[in-house]
Amino acid sequence: MLFDDILANPVLKKALEAGEEQVGKVVGKLLASDGLTTTFQSLASTARQARETLERGVSQALHAANLPSRDDVAAMKRRLEELESMLDGLSDKVGRGGRGEGSRR
Repeated sequence: MLFDDILANPVLKKALEAGEEQVGKVVGKLLASDGLTTTFQSLASTARQARETLERGVSQALHAANLPSRDDVAAMKRRLEELESMLDGLSDKVGRGGRGEGSRR
């Protein structure tokens, strides 16, 4: 309701519009600035490097404590899925071999 009251007052409405226009100009200049773009790229690169360093450190700490890392767990999960698939295939072959093909002794 307060915002509606502000917009109802022509003087305040005009001041708000002028403020929005000024902010728009400043934001436009900032976004067009090569320096800002370079700064954001540098910041993103530094953040990525920091994350990679942290992940390596955590992985080394887990290894030192004889605990599995996220990559270790993912690799183990993939291997278990492969083994389950192989077991399912063997189970199917055994099931078919016992039904309908007869004994081969």
